[in-house]
Amino acid sequence: MSAADIPSGIGRARRGEGGPRGKSWTKPIAATLSLTALLVSLALAQRPAEAADVQAPARSGDAALQQQLLKASAFAPKRGVFFEVSNAFNKVYLFGTIHAGKPEFYPLDTAVTRALASSSRVVLELDFTDPAIADKVAQAGRYPPGASLDGTLPPALMRRVESAMSRYGVSAAEIKGKKPWAITVELLSLETEKLGYSSMFASDLYLAAIATLFDKPISGLESADEQIAVFDGMSDDEQRASLEDTLAALEDGRGKAEIEAMVSAWASADPAALAAALERAVADAPPGVRALQRRLFDQRNELMAERIEAIVRSRQPAFVAIGAAHLVGRDSVVELLRKKGLTVRAP
Repeated sequence: MSAADIPSGIGRARRGEGGPRGKSWTKPIAATLSLTALLVSLALAQRPAEAADVQAPARSGDAALQQQLLKASAFAPKRGVFFEVSNAFNKVYLFGTIHAGKPEFYPLDTAVTRALASSSRVVLELDFTDPAIADKVAQAGRYPPGASLDGTLPPALMRRVESAMSRYGVSAAEIKGKKPWAITVELLSLETEKLGYSSMFASDLYLAAIATLFDKPISGLESADEQIAVFDGMSDDEQRASLEDTLAALEDGRGKAEIEAMVSAWASADPAALAAALERAVADAPPGVRALQRRLFDQRNELMAERIEAIVRSRQPAFVAIGAAHLVGRDSVVELLRKKGLTVRAP
């Protein structure tokens, strides 16, 4: 069974069409921190003006399609990182996602598929069934009337931004009203797609489709407002530093190498390689980007661990999926959960 055959119905849909429970879906970003940390860390709406989504299964709850998927998953290789988190009364599955991918990454393997099917609910990093996410991101990423990107950035940096965006077919007029962090997100999304990794095949969206197929309620571990605040809460200097680092990474080839290393580690289910790639990306980031690192990882890991702990203690079996970058390395969500006295192991 190929990716085109699996009962996720992954394909383009127009705003308001398809989608679980009659709602439209939004695409997550494929962006980076030094370049690619965000690819396995942060999910937000990508290019919300398009709102071209992923279409959910046409027949949620269809037993034949469920069995078809379960059979196909038995032959699928392992992807990502996968854990069981438990106490004496409950077990929660924890899967590390990547926010862009390829059709051949699916279906996910049988352990992940059966874990989702056996859970009472699915908790994604963001609830992509919320139709308000795209508009929130679009509004947050734009300047208020009277302000503009060319009025904020130094002329030399503005010329670099215009030159970089023009290589992807985006005009200066199209970016003038956007904040530096929104330009960073868009640049990196475009670069990731250029390398062949589409947010249409993000594992978050695949899992949302499968959750719908198995009639599992979907919710978000974080809100769109919380994820927007990671960027929009940065000062002008911090946003400019992040944008400059992104441009430098795209210009010197560092970004391409980071993207390939991160995706390869996820696709081969190699947490050690994923942790090493992430560590290199973080270490390569200049001092001006360190504030974003703290916002992206340290602060969010602590809050994610608290919320996952609450899910475990609720005594309801659940399937939780968050960016894989949060599940590897020092001070990861996995390590924080262990410090809280929970058992975390690979299933």
